[in-house]
Amino acid sequence: MTFYTYGYLTTHHQTWQYLRLGIIIALLIVFIGLFVYYLRHRWNVKYKDLSVITGVIILLVLGFQVNGLVTLHTNSETAGAITSTVQEVAKRLDVKPQTIAVNATTTTSNLLFKTPKGYYRADYNSDGSAFVLERLTLHHPKVTLTKE
Repeated sequence: MTFYTYGYLTTHHQTWQYLRLGIIIALLIVFIGLFVYYLRHRWNVKYKDLSVITGVIILLVLGFQVNGLVTLHTNSETAGAITSTVQEVAKRLDVKPQTIAVNATTTTSNLLFKTPKGYYRADYNSDGSAFVLERLTLHHPKVTLTKE
């Protein structure tokens, strides 16, 4: 069973965005350089073609970036819901949120929490607005902890 720490839930969604922005900036610099070189030497058409190809690649990477931002926004909303649940569990059990791990990255039914005080299950009501914590005893748990 895989459990995710509070640090993982709050930070794992943002790693690829900086790399994508770096790639876009590098491609823009290459595009501008090729286009300026073409404007200086109009007789050499290959730089025009290379700048057009680079421009198309920039548009493709920008499309991926927009798709990634939409996915990041969706993941941030679901991560916000699970982190607020972890914070609520921490408040109820009087422990720090950083010491709690949960078995899912979204709020679903039958969430399991690994705390210093033991394992707990969140039992939600029918509309999902509130939950009850129930202490569990796991027999021979095979726990994998995913950290930041």
